[in-house]
Amino acid sequence: MLETREIEAFLSVAEELHFGRAAERLRLSTSRVSHLIRAVERRVGTQLFVRSSRSVTLNPHGAQLYAGLRAAYIQIERVLDDVRRAGALGGGVLRVGFSTTVPEKLRTGLVGAFERSHPECRVVASGLPTTDLFRWLGKEWPVDVFVTWMPPASAPAELPLRIGPVIHREPRAVMLGSGHPLAGHDTVDIEELAAGGHPVIYPQLPAWFGEHWAPATTPAGRTVHLRRLPAGYVEDVLRIVAEGECAHLTFTSLLEAYGRPGVALVPLTGLPPVAVRAVWVAGPQEQLASAFAECAAAFTADAG
Repeated sequence: MLETREIEAFLSVAEELHFGRAAERLRLSTSRVSHLIRAVERRVGTQLFVRSSRSVTLNPHGAQLYAGLRAAYIQIERVLDDVRRAGALGGGVLRVGFSTTVPEKLRTGLVGAFERSHPECRVVASGLPTTDLFRWLGKEWPVDVFVTWMPPASAPAELPLRIGPVIHREPRAVMLGSGHPLAGHDTVDIEELAAGGHPVIYPQLPAWFGEHWAPATTPAGRTVHLRRLPAGYVEDVLRIVAEGECAHLTFTSLLEAYGRPGVALVPLTGLPPVAVRAVWVAGPQEQLASAFAECAAAFTADAG
């Protein structure tokens, strides 16, 4: 295994392409840098640089090692900076994102409960679209933990996504245009929606999540007539529903946050309630994110 000083020496020479400048950068002697580079080459079992009296360049093995080590080194530095920042703030800041469609009362309650149980930590809350979660996967997240609608209890194994316990459950509803033949009903059953051939919007969601949100078949085995449309945000869905014949499967409180003329929300039977959970990825704040998820679930359980 490479030692930290060896990694720093290798990266410095690879970037400066000069032993003297790399030594100045590291505040070491040139001979010490040369010794460290030889140690790296011994550890990997091959030369990494092409040296001459006038120049130093990376050979293909060196270029390969540089690409891998540089990315890892940047990540290590980022984690250290995050920890330093958290320490300087006396316990740190937890950036909590909330889906913009999560009830405001729930958001306020969860933040208050966590700050009471972790007085050394301050929560910075923000509202973000539900579908942004799927754009963040494989990238840097703008929040440490995201509270959102998450029907499945786990994600595919290849995704580095942690999913916490259920915080809140809400009955299902169907969003319909005011002129839709089912808009005036007191309730609509998923079997009725499928048997009538009514088209249902399938938003831009990955299959592992979307199959829980808008299933392809009903519990009785009827086909739900899903229509894939470019609807990544609630505003897109509201417009499509108001202007056309499509229905959208959602939850009962949606129009509390998003109202639009020409749209009706009817309770939907035949599908289980949809769950709200906290989700996060591995990182310097993972332990705190997990603590938030547990605290949130305990708070809503106590509140009934």
